[in-house]
Amino acid sequence: MQRYAFPVIVAVAVAVVWVFALPPAPLAQPIAFNHAKHAAVGCVLCHQGAATATRAGIPQADTCTRCHATAPGRGISDAAWTDVASGKQIAWLRVTRLPDHVAFSHRRHTSSGQLACVSCHGDMSQRTTPPARAAVRLEMTTCLSCHKREGASEDCAGCHR
Repeated sequence: MQRYAFPVIVAVAVAVVWVFALPPAPLAQPIAFNHAKHAAVGCVLCHQGAATATRAGIPQADTCTRCHATAPGRGISDAAWTDVASGKQIAWLRVTRLPDHVAFSHRRHTSSGQLACVSCHGDMSQRTTPPARAAVRLEMTTCLSCHKREGASEDCAGCHR
């Protein structure tokens, strides 16, 4: 029994590091959206609800076609633009995830808390390609350090369901 204890402990330690310490695998988005070209219009034009709702919207075809009557050029294939122009849902991959027990509101952070999107999402205005992973790993220590720095409540019930 003792002969197997060390390999089991090592295996468990590797699994814990794998799950909790390593960054998630990079994602490839369906459209190579250039945030830098769109920086002048601000986040909320495409991510509707970021300042006014619990969740920020993920842009869909109708958001793109409001400004673009034709394919915007590089970053989107003809096939992808045909889908967008016909109103087909864009299959964006979720980059930022929070545990189900966390109650997060964009409105509370952007409007009430006066935080800029860059606080959690990094400086997207410089990105010429979609992010492959979240700019900030959102976990309790990250949130608490920001709450302390900004003087926000650290009451557990404020964020946890």
